[in-house]
Amino acid sequence: MTSSGVLLDRDGTIIEDTGYVGSVDRVRFIQGAIAAIAALNQAGLPVVVVSNQAGVARGHFGIEDVQQVHKYMIAELARQGAHVDMWLFCPYHPDGSVEAFARASADRKPGPGMALAAAQALDLDLTASWVVGDSAVDVGLARAVGARPLHVGAQAFVDADVTSLPDLAAAVELILTDDPATSRPARVSFPARQYHDAREFGGDYAAELADAIGSIDQARIAAAAAALSDAYQRDAAVFACGNGGSASIANHLQCDHIKGVRNGTDLTTRVFSLSTNIELFSAIANDLSYDMVFEYQLQSLARAGDLLLAVSSSGRSPNIVRALRWANAHGMRTIALTGFSGGAARELAEISVHVDSDNYGIIEDTHQACMHLLAQYVRQSRMSADAVAAQTF
Repeated sequence: MTSSGVLLDRDGTIIEDTGYVGSVDRVRFIQGAIAAIAALNQAGLPVVVVSNQAGVARGHFGIEDVQQVHKYMIAELARQGAHVDMWLFCPYHPDGSVEAFARASADRKPGPGMALAAAQALDLDLTASWVVGDSAVDVGLARAVGARPLHVGAQAFVDADVTSLPDLAAAVELILTDDPATSRPARVSFPARQYHDAREFGGDYAAELADAIGSIDQARIAAAAAALSDAYQRDAAVFACGNGGSASIANHLQCDHIKGVRNGTDLTTRVFSLSTNIELFSAIANDLSYDMVFEYQLQSLARAGDLLLAVSSSGRSPNIVRALRWANAHGMRTIALTGFSGGAARELAEISVHVDSDNYGIIEDTHQACMHLLAQYVRQSRMSADAVAAQTF
C-alpha cells in the first residue's frame, strides 16, 4: 500500500545555504529543522532528502565530501531523535567542469528522477506527498511529480498558488494538519519520465492534449465568443498580446479574426496584435521597460468599450498583468487565455479561459485551438445554414 511522504531540500531548508556546502565544518542546522524532522518521524511519514549538489560537477568538492556531510547530519539528527529515511543527491550539471559529471540529468531538480527513485524505494504516492524547499526548482519538482509544493524562506514564492512559510518547522506544522487528498494537484506533469520511443511519446502527448482541451470550462468559451461577437458588432477594436509562443498566437489571432471571420460574412473586424510591431515594441522595451510594451500601446490606441485578449501560459508575465490592469481601469472588456495556475491574469480578466495543464507546448496548442474555434464560431454565426454547409472552414 502506497503512503504519503515528505521530500526535503537540503541547503536552505535543513541546513543554512552558504554556497556549496561540501565540508562538515560548514554545516549549520537551521533552527527548528531537526525537531521538525523528528515530528515527521513520530507521525510515521517517510522523510527523503533530495538535493542538487552541482558543487561536485563544478569541482568544488567530491562525491565523498557530500557523503561525509550526510554522515555528519545523520549523526546530529540521531542525537536529537530524528532520522531521514533516504538520502538522494544529484552531482550532475550540464555546465560542470568535471567531465564525469558535466551533463544533464533527469535527477537534477526540477527533473523528477530523485522523487521517482524515492517513490519506488519507499512505496510512496507522490501525488499525496509534499516537497519542501527554498528554491523554484523544488516547486518545479513538486509540479513534475504531482506533489504539493511548500516553499520556505524569508521571501514568499512568486506564484500565489504555492504556500510560502518561514521555515521547515512551520512547513511541518502545516503538513501534520494537512489533508493531501484534498489539496494535491489534479495530475502529474507531462512528461514525468524519459521516453525512448517517439510513437509512445506522441500517443501520450495527444492524450494530454485531449485532457487539456477537455479541462476548459465551455461556459467560459461561450462568454469569450459572446464578448468577441459583441465587440465586432459594435465595431469596437480587439487587441491581442502575448510573449514568445503566446505572441505567435496573438499574431495568428489577428489573421484569423480579420481575414477568417470576414470570409463569407458581413463583418469587417478591427483586430490588432500588440506583439507584432517590432519597431514600436522594441522602442518601448528599450526606452521604458519591457513590462510596459503592451500597456503603453493600449494607452495610445485603445478606447473604453474595446476588448483586450491576453494570452499567457503562466498568467504571471508582468507586461500581461499590467495590460490587463490598465484595460480594466479604462473601461475595456478583458479575456485571458491561461495555463498552469493561471497567475494574476486568471484573476484579473473579466473572462478567464483556463487550461488545466503545466506543459507549455500543450497549453499553447490548446490556446491556439481556442483562438481558432472562437474565430470559426463567430464566422459561422454570421452565415446562413446553407452557406456554412457549403464553405470550408
